Order: sequence, then C-alpha cells, then structure tokens
Amino acid sequence: MLRTDCLRSIYSELEKCLVVTIMGAVATELQSLGHSPNFFYLQHAMGPRLLHRLGPRSSACPVKKVVVFDGDGSLLMNLGTLSTLARYKPKNLVHVVF
Repeated sequence: MLRTDCLRSIYSELEKCLVVTIMGAVATELQSLGHSPNFFYLQHAMGPRLLHRLGPRSSACPVKKVVVFDGDGSLLMNLGTLSTLARYKPKNLVHVVF
C-alpha cells in the first residue's frame, strides 16, 4: 500500500483529531488530500517533535486524540522520544511511523 493510500483510507477519521506531520512527503501527501485547521504540518524539522506531541495533549485538549505521522529516519533522529512516551503513556496519542 502506498503512503497516500493509507492516509486517504483514514482521512475521514482525522477530522476528529489533532494531527501533526513530519517534514516532507507525509505533510505534502496529507495536504494534497485536503487541508483541515486541526492539521499541523511541521516543516523544516526532523526528530524533535516531543513537545508537539505532548503539548497539545496535555495543555490544549486533553480529551482530544493526537495523531502524529512520522518517518523512520525522523524517529531514528530522536529515539529518546520512545522512552519518554513509554514513561508518560499518553492515552490519547497515536504515533504512526511510515
């Protein structure tokens, strides 16, 4: 399955979530399906998105699901993110790695 097809298949569910993407293709492909005000396209940065993941969850909308679309290289740039997420166990965070 192509990444665009994956994003298209879940697009209608994303309307209810806060969505954060990494730079590059994921952001471009999601935006090509249609922009929504709850989508945040993190441009020109790879790796350090922990604050973008936990920030919206804890301060703005603790009951709203936060979906982060990530890439393998971006995740490898900040592996400490995984241990931090394991420590805090945010119940409303979905982390998708392509």
